[in-house]
Amino acid sequence: MLRLLLSAICISICIEYTSSKCIWYEGIRDGFNQAYPNGEPRPLPLEDMSLLNEMCPHIVTREGVSPNLCCERKQLAEMQKFKYIIDNLIGRCPSCYFNFLRIFCEMSCNPDQDQFIWPLEYADIVRPTEQIGSRKDDNDDGARHEWALADYVDPEEEDEEEKVTSKAVVKAPETVRVITKIRYFISEQQANDFIASCWSVRINFQYAVDILCGSLNRACDVKKLFQYIGLQNTQSPIKIDFVFVNNTYHDRELQRTFQPSNATMFACDQPVILPHASRQKCTCMDCNAMCPKIPEIKSKHLISTNASLVERAKGKLYSLPRITVIAIGIYIIFVLTFIFSNILLSLWNFTSQKKKEFLKNIRSEKTVEGEDEKMNANSAQQSEDEAELEISLSGGRPGCFDRLGIIIDDTLHRIFTVIGQFCAENPKYTIIPVMVILFLLCFGSRYYTVTTDPVDLWVASNSRARLEKAYFDEKFGPFYRIAHLILVPKVKKNVTLRYKTPLEAEEKYTFGPVFERNFLLDALRLQLFVENFNVTTESGKTIHLNDTCYKPLEPDNNNCAVFSLFQYHQNNLTFLLNEPLYPSQYLECMQAPLTQQTKSFHQTCMGKFGGPIDPYMVLGAFPTHDGVPDYAKAQALIITITINNQRKTNDNDNQQLKNALLWEKYFLEYMATYRSKWFDVKYRAERSIEDEIERESKSDIKTVLISYLIMFLYIAVALGRIRNFRYLLVDMKVSLGIAGVALVTLSVWASVGIFSYMRIPTTLIIFEVIPFLVLAVGVDNIFILTQSIQRDQRNPDEDVETQIGRIVGRVGPAMLLTSVSESIAFFLGALTPMPAVRLFSLYAAVSVLIDFLLQITVFVTFITLDHKRTLENRVDVLCCLQISRESNEQEESGIFPKLKWFRRKSVDEKEPEVVIVQQSPSTPRKSNADSILRQTSAIEPCEEHLMEMDGFLFGIFKQYYAPFVMNQHVRPTVIFLFFTWLAASVALLPFVKVGLEQNITMPKDSYMIDYFSALKEYFAVGPPVYFVIKPGINYGNINASNMICSSSGCSSQSMANQLGIASLRPTETRIAQIGTTWLDDYYDWLRHRGSTPCCRLHNNTGEFCSTNAASGSKCHPCTRSTTRESLTENEFRQFLPYFLKDNPNFKCAKGGHAAHGNSVALFGKNKSVEASLIMGYHSVLITSNDFIEAMQQAYILTDNITKTLKSSGYNVEVFPYSIFYVFYEQYLTIWQDVFMNLTISAAAIFVVAFVLLGFDIISAFIITLTIAMITCDMIAMMYIWNIEMNAISLVNLVMSVGISLEFCAHICRDFILSAKGSRLKRAEQALAYMGSSVFSGITLTKIGGIVVLGFSHSQLFHIFYFRMFICIVSFGAAHGLIFLPVLLSYIGPSPNDIRRTRIQHKRSSKKSVPLQTKPSSTEIS
Repeated sequence: MLRLLLSAICISICIEYTSSKCIWYEGIRDGFNQAYPNGEPRPLPLEDMSLLNEMCPHIVTREGVSPNLCCERKQLAEMQKFKYIIDNLIGRCPSCYFNFLRIFCEMSCNPDQDQFIWPLEYADIVRPTEQIGSRKDDNDDGARHEWALADYVDPEEEDEEEKVTSKAVVKAPETVRVITKIRYFISEQQANDFIASCWSVRINFQYAVDILCGSLNRACDVKKLFQYIGLQNTQSPIKIDFVFVNNTYHDRELQRTFQPSNATMFACDQPVILPHASRQKCTCMDCNAMCPKIPEIKSKHLISTNASLVERAKGKLYSLPRITVIAIGIYIIFVLTFIFSNILLSLWNFTSQKKKEFLKNIRSEKTVEGEDEKMNANSAQQSEDEAELEISLSGGRPGCFDRLGIIIDDTLHRIFTVIGQFCAENPKYTIIPVMVILFLLCFGSRYYTVTTDPVDLWVASNSRARLEKAYFDEKFGPFYRIAHLILVPKVKKNVTLRYKTPLEAEEKYTFGPVFERNFLLDALRLQLFVENFNVTTESGKTIHLNDTCYKPLEPDNNNCAVFSLFQYHQNNLTFLLNEPLYPSQYLECMQAPLTQQTKSFHQTCMGKFGGPIDPYMVLGAFPTHDGVPDYAKAQALIITITINNQRKTNDNDNQQLKNALLWEKYFLEYMATYRSKWFDVKYRAERSIEDEIERESKSDIKTVLISYLIMFLYIAVALGRIRNFRYLLVDMKVSLGIAGVALVTLSVWASVGIFSYMRIPTTLIIFEVIPFLVLAVGVDNIFILTQSIQRDQRNPDEDVETQIGRIVGRVGPAMLLTSVSESIAFFLGALTPMPAVRLFSLYAAVSVLIDFLLQITVFVTFITLDHKRTLENRVDVLCCLQISRESNEQEESGIFPKLKWFRRKSVDEKEPEVVIVQQSPSTPRKSNADSILRQTSAIEPCEEHLMEMDGFLFGIFKQYYAPFVMNQHVRPTVIFLFFTWLAASVALLPFVKVGLEQNITMPKDSYMIDYFSALKEYFAVGPPVYFVIKPGINYGNINASNMICSSSGCSSQSMANQLGIASLRPTETRIAQIGTTWLDDYYDWLRHRGSTPCCRLHNNTGEFCSTNAASGSKCHPCTRSTTRESLTENEFRQFLPYFLKDNPNFKCAKGGHAAHGNSVALFGKNKSVEASLIMGYHSVLITSNDFIEAMQQAYILTDNITKTLKSSGYNVEVFPYSIFYVFYEQYLTIWQDVFMNLTISAAAIFVVAFVLLGFDIISAFIITLTIAMITCDMIAMMYIWNIEMNAISLVNLVMSVGISLEFCAHICRDFILSAKGSRLKRAEQALAYMGSSVFSGITLTKIGGIVVLGFSHSQLFHIFYFRMFICIVSFGAAHGLIFLPVLLSYIGPSPNDIRRTRIQHKRSSKKSVPLQTKPSSTEIS
């Protein structure tokens, strides 16, 4: 392309000038002009004036007057013949374009030629005979090898060329002397102004000046430019030696003085005003001077090394987020307040102690009283001290909330007592109906479906990115699937190779290791094998890559779009084998990918599929020098295979997608076994991530099962209270533990069945997280219920069933509190738009609710049966065996029990029950105890033993742990440490990373880990981005199109210009490159003239006439004018489909099929534009933060463009689209989602706790505060442990709210119901009695199972499940078992006034009727 341009230029060059003389005149042939030494300028015929005005618009002419020039019609015609090349390259910018024409028109036609041009070399040639008629264009001639890519030939016009007859008028042969080399003296300022005016002109993703200069990207300068045009152009027979001078210059070699032209060049930000042409300024896309000034980014506050300590602290403080600064400030206030309050408290205690010592000294002078009186005094003093600590929050009379609270407590107590007693007394009527209902619910799971599509899983159906993706897929087709091969040489050394220079000389150059011949041969063989291997489907059909791949030029070109370095020679293996100077082709194509014919081998650089190959897409890890990439030093080779991506239909029968998936499967299997001597391969297919996640899930099933098995075993063992080895088989609770775990499993299964009936899909995260959640909630309730029965003593007048009912009545409200709070919180959490979180919340809410209902019904029945089994000394699991009751001293002292078959006695054989007589208040303690033990002989021994046992863990909590935590020195320390922890956590919240790194989702042994590493190291370009314009603009209207295009005459605020401005700041906007718009290329395609215009119509049919057809009377140009201003709307619509289907070729490089065939969506009837897009590339994106920022900046950019268009009167919307947007959109609002979900959950817990705790606002506040602290600490730990905030961690945080409630609610409720007088004693009792159950029920149960997850091969499991789950349990235990009791001891609520009166009344009655009972967790049952 460039060679022919320079040939045309040189045809018009070489002037000999002395006293305004010419050096040549008349074009001969092949770019030669006849020498015309000291020739006088000749007048140009008037009929050629229009041609002169077109080619040299700067020359002033007068109507009817022929100017004297050094050129004639044939010279001007030769220039016009190749003018379209100049137009295609730099016609977008009028200043550059007309500057170029002026320089060479001055050389060709200036009547003062010999003032700045002089001939250096001559040659004698034969003047050709003139031919009359049409002939085939000589431009198609040239050397071609067998592997060359053939030009497109219009089949309709191929026969027409054969019918054309040529008429020749033969003249006698004549030898003519022509000029072959000249020296051109050009002003240095003029040359610099010219290259400056062309420096930013774009052609697709390349710069036009690089193509003119023949250099690598942005390595051109003014000397290289003119040297390449003049001397290094091997295609032009005339060489031009450009000499840069200032003013008059004397050439010693020529012994002449020259005066260069002083013509002024137009700057790119100046309008072109010439005698015969007038154009507007270049736009920002092609002229940086037209872009608005970019304000300098304010650098962050830098701290000087010589700065003072205050200045350094101030600088660091300014760099911190606001939340961190606020947290630090509040913490400083807290520390000062804490210190001050402790000083005051110490002074008050010191004063009180002095008063007590003074009173004690006074008492010591009096008569010493008896020991009993002293003890009473000490007891009274202790009671007085306790009373001082208790500050009543209510008045003397019970308030409204007190009465409502008691009503709720009594009502719940009665309801759960009735439920518990009914289930205990009627096992058949409980188990059978519930199991039937469960069966019906679980039966629905046969209809369940699992959502695995990431789009359906993580993206809301109404999200912006998803709607825009659907719109893009509908209008332009879905984004193609990709298979990647990254080839990394095993030998990293550079290689020295020979190549052919533009001067046809052979030189050596140092290339990167990927250009080594053996490496290239092996890589090309791999590519060819991948393109050609076949796969057999289930039906027996054989498919190849060509059956599934993406073909951009289909049906004209049926080759697959495979982007690789080998496309520069159309994947021809023979070329690499036989051509010793093969690097020459690569060098030329890397610097000018749109080249249609290289100088070295006369071959096209276009890919075999018909599209261009950008070097940054096929080469990796190449160095840059001053921002200029050196592609020749690349360290890796990248092969990208594109495959059609058809979405699954409703009937799931998309055969094309199945074929693509099958081909990708075999591709991955082959690459897993492929080995090369020369390189390592990092590979992937579109299905790779999904396949690896599935493999990861299957490999971790074993780990998850072991985790749950350990928890199940612990539950089975820890529920029992082993008396000694003799009763081990009786005291075990394996059957009860299995039953409890089975109910948890059934609750999850039932929830799946319910939603399956409703056709709501499930997700894998439900099976991974919800069992953990429900097990935590359910097991906690199981332990509390079981241990409450174990610690309880039956009243004299009640049987086992009544006892169970009473205990359920006491414990049931606490279970209701936790279960209902969590269910409501999860139901409200389902309001989130994120599908995965919404589904998790729905399933979790229903599972927790069903588990609660099963526990207060079926499990109560099971625990009743198990309690009876224990009382009857029957063996656990094997209930038919019983330990013999024929006890004697020898048997009691033995280790192994004597077993016998259990036989239930008949009604006649049963021993009569001992009637329990209610004792009067005056009955001695011993007689009352005897009456309690006077039961049937079958249950007497075991019952007595159970009443005396507290359990090992309970004993530790009661005797050691609770008193230690409630120590007067420990409590303030706990408050200080936990609030310090909270302040640090709040300060770290802004530093938590958002996103999900792709390598984390892969197994540790996955090949994708190596691929992601190679992607970061070797890839040089980011993903493509499309800026889509929705309907609402009439492109045929010149004013409307001016708001979209980027060429001269377009608005400075046009869409393309705004995108161009954004690409100037890639580090900020993440936009690296913007291609030329289809609109600009379409206008260039329409106005192209020359020997063969791009847009032509058949004279007879009016159909489109391809550029390969012979020029002549058979076809005519589409439009009369070459300016877009004169184009009518009908013409715009009529010719647009031709442009979108025209393949680019040597004669017309602006054909739009390759670059813009899928960029425009047309309405079916009138062919007007419905939607269109402009393509660009993001900068290199590596981390999740890079992807998120790129998407965010693209949204900001398009929102501004939309506002600009609407302010101009065009109601149109512009949006960006890239393949990753739909997956990363969630992170734009992830913090809002986190805040909303956690706030809703906390609010729900607060309201439910407030109501179910008897309208106790203080308790509800304390529970909510503790949960909020746990959540903040969890989020801060995510930063410390490098856990990113995403949908998975959000699900875990929502779940942590529910589990945290389990740690808090039971202890807080036990504190409220405690009968102790002071907050301190009530907190200590609640911690001792309920803390042990919580610790054994949740903490120990979960720790064992979670530790197993730490050995998972899955990074995802290890990070988001092991790390987060261990934090949830440990943080919950720390706050629930340390901080919460201490906080309650300080600001816990006072007892309900009515409840306090009842307790006092009960205490007074107990004084008259002492009972041998152990203190329970509550004393109001």
